[in-house]
Amino acid sequence: MKIGLALGAGAARGWTHIGIIEALEKLGVKIDVVAGCSIGAYVGAAYASGKLEGLKEWACSLSDWQVLALMGVGLRRGGIASGQKVFDKLASEFCVSSYEDMLKPFATVATDLYTGREVVFNSGPIGNTIQASCAIPALFAPVAHGDRWLVDGAVVNPVPVNLCRQLGADFVIAVNLNADFRPLRLEKLRQDHEENQRKTEDFFTKSQNVLRQWFSPDSKDDKASAENEEQLQVNASDDVNTEESIASDVIEKVEEEFTEVPAKVNKRNPPGIMSVMSSSLEILQARVTRSRLAGDPPDILIEPQLTDVGIMEFHRAEELCAKGEETIARIAEQIRYQLLT
Repeated sequence: MKIGLALGAGAARGWTHIGIIEALEKLGVKIDVVAGCSIGAYVGAAYASGKLEGLKEWACSLSDWQVLALMGVGLRRGGIASGQKVFDKLASEFCVSSYEDMLKPFATVATDLYTGREVVFNSGPIGNTIQASCAIPALFAPVAHGDRWLVDGAVVNPVPVNLCRQLGADFVIAVNLNADFRPLRLEKLRQDHEENQRKTEDFFTKSQNVLRQWFSPDSKDDKASAENEEQLQVNASDDVNTEESIASDVIEKVEEEFTEVPAKVNKRNPPGIMSVMSSSLEILQARVTRSRLAGDPPDILIEPQLTDVGIMEFHRAEELCAKGEETIARIAEQIRYQLLT
């Protein structure tokens, strides 16, 4: 029997996939084929390339400042962040160059921006196909591939069970990272989701707040400000992998590109633009996921509870990996019964 693993979309929540994969392997489950969407494609590509351990080590080393630097936040056509450094890191260290070179058959999905069609990649050069699958609308710019503009595969297929079957899987294990948006649970979990949206807004305003501290014309000590600015420019030019130099790079980048963003969300103010975007996408993904899974259900559905995790909290990788392992521990008997008996 050939076992497939479908890794769903979920932005920062996707680091949970790493813990789930490791726990499944410890349980004795042999994964034969892998399919991924968005962050599931990112983690899945590393896993299918045999480089999951390296990805985990890197992800767990990230601080919130490093995440901000890697995202490349700034206004640009098609999105407010580039994320190019993240995908360059995958290509250079955690992924082979073509689908055929992977240790396990692997497929990923993106969405054609103009036709709405599902675009599947499972052969040929990896190129920018993983980046296309991860191109969250409004956050990342669409990716040009051939004669198409592609965006996040989660728009049409957040948990690609069908791709596992296309790769020949007889038994599919699916991981849904967006199980929290369900009508019966929404009221109970409202506060958790409001807190997540606040954290998302904080991520995108952090760079602006730092700029105010360093470069404010109202600073009491203009000389100190000038010295700080000069030091930041020196640090940004140094290729030193330290949190201080990364923070400096972010500040310089944001000074050039970033404009005023809404203030922190609270109960008296309406949601900011990032809160509206991220929450709307989560609701969309949850509904599309339920529809797709109803039409093509997996044999085992894994749904970790991640209500307290914001979409940009990529610096919580160690904690999220642990959540993935805990999720598998809770359903280990079911997995053993269905697969190992």
